[in-house]
Amino acid sequence: MNSKEFKRKYIDHYLLLENDFKKTFDYVSVERNNYDTYSAMYLKLILSIGSEIDILKKLIAKMLNPGFNEKKDNPNTIIICCENNFCSLEVKLRREEFVFKPWDYPQEPDWWTVYNEIKHNRLEKAEKFDKTKQYYQYANLQNTLLSLGALFSLEMYAYRLITINNGEKQWIPVVKTLFSMNNLYWENKANGNGTVFIDGTLYLSDD
Repeated sequence: MNSKEFKRKYIDHYLLLENDFKKTFDYVSVERNNYDTYSAMYLKLILSIGSEIDILKKLIAKMLNPGFNEKKDNPNTIIICCENNFCSLEVKLRREEFVFKPWDYPQEPDWWTVYNEIKHNRLEKAEKFDKTKQYYQYANLQNTLLSLGALFSLEMYAYRLITINNGEKQWIPVVKTLFSMNNLYWENKANGNGTVFIDGTLYLSDD
């Protein structure tokens, strides 16, 4: 797979998910005071985002280790073993100048726990958070935002990995979206025609 194929098969789908999330801004502003606001739309988005994260982690694991076995191997283990700095990835939310590390957790991130629980136990008491609530109430603005930022970081990481593996030009993938990468892999790189901005959306050039 080259970067153009990755753009068509993965980044385009990410952009659809982000655009669906942006539509909710007409009703709920992205502000900390609204982080606990939950809805059926957030639940739908978290399920879609989580599924895509699962798919992308397996793709990355295969690129890092061709012997990766989906049925036996944990993609998280392979990614972290092959890339020691993966957990240090920083994602910046442009709207609030808020920086977070989606993968810097001793166990699994809370937003990932939410994805799994609303997938399997959405009407059960939220034993892992607050027993007075049900898991579907954690399908909120904050967890949607964090899971989408985590997916964004995987998209950018996979994009970088594909360009390296294929010997393609590697530009900083400065994406005019809700997020940007704040550190690490794009240090000391120059912007170039590897990305094109059209109507506020990311398009990888065909160069």
